[in-house]
Amino acid sequence: MGPTGLRSVEVSEADRHAHRLTARWAADRFLTVLRRIAPTPVLDRWGQPTGIPDYGSPDFARLAPDDPRREAALIAAAEAWRQECEQSPDRIRAMVVAAVSEGTAERIVWEAERQAREEADWRRLVREVRSWANHPTAAERSAARIRQQETAARTPAASPGWPPVAVPGRPGWRRHVSPGGLQEDRPDPATLSGPNFRAESA
Repeated sequence: MGPTGLRSVEVSEADRHAHRLTARWAADRFLTVLRRIAPTPVLDRWGQPTGIPDYGSPDFARLAPDDPRREAALIAAAEAWRQECEQSPDRIRAMVVAAVSEGTAERIVWEAERQAREEADWRRLVREVRSWANHPTAAERSAARIRQQETAARTPAASPGWPPVAVPGRPGWRRHVSPGGLQEDRPDPATLSGPNFRAESA
């Protein structure tokens, strides 16, 4: 097979030689028949004789059986068919090559468009992943809320202008706001001598 896989439509040299011999015979025979037609046919601007009907046409059917124009029409039709057959492989080859070239160009465009779509999808996915990486997951947010709640429950804070609050795990101690605004634990004077008071340093 050739580069385009078209060897099956190529014409051999023997076929081409046969076509040349046939064309020469047809031309000689056609001229011989024309000499038998009276009056002699007039040639048109392309050098073709006028008055020869197309083979199988109504005008052809109206000719007498021995009219030489019947044979001339038959030779012209046979020669036209031979030329069509001779030229068909080259024409088919040209059509197929053109179709292959067009298909190749279309595949190139399609492949470029596909790669562009995939690259765009990949970039969008990268942006989404990066966006997800900058935000905590639902599980992480839930764990953070639990830690905040636990921390808030373990470490009550005193507020300025409000009474001191009890310190969890330290009976008899209260948490105050110092003049400097800091949280400060001090023993409650009312419970200094109580049964649950334990002497601890602040």
